[in-house]
Amino acid sequence: MEEMRDIMITRRRFNQRKHAVSAVIGVIIMVAITIAMAAVAYAYFTGMIGESKTETPVISFTPSLADKTIKVVSADANINWNDINITFTNATSYDYLEKIGLVSAGDTIYLETDQTLTGTVTVSFRHNPTNTQMGDSYTFLNVQ
Repeated sequence: MEEMRDIMITRRRFNQRKHAVSAVIGVIIMVAITIAMAAVAYAYFTGMIGESKTETPVISFTPSLADKTIKVVSADANINWNDINITFTNATSYDYLEKIGLVSAGDTIYLETDQTLTGTVTVSFRHNPTNTQMGDSYTFLNVQ
């Protein structure tokens, strides 16, 4: 019997030495972690963290099927032609046009002199910094 009493006393002493965080402190820590995670997610998704977002500029083109040209009608300010990829494609190949300077109303692309493809040629414009198609693609028949 005395042996049993010694075991109980030893067990009681062991239980008294255990130190645990109270439930209130645990809840406060969990709420703090949740708030910190929400703040980081908010900052990331609103653009405060990460790369800056670049908007695609607006350029209006008018194709002339008879003259085989594409003319810039209007453009946002300070758009550089180096940021625009002009692609010509036909049934078998493709070609690129590199223009320099700022885009302005009245700039013209001549299909029969600015590129090397012949036949039915489709022209498309892509803004390089945002990798976005700009406007429609234009198809010209019988390009020489």
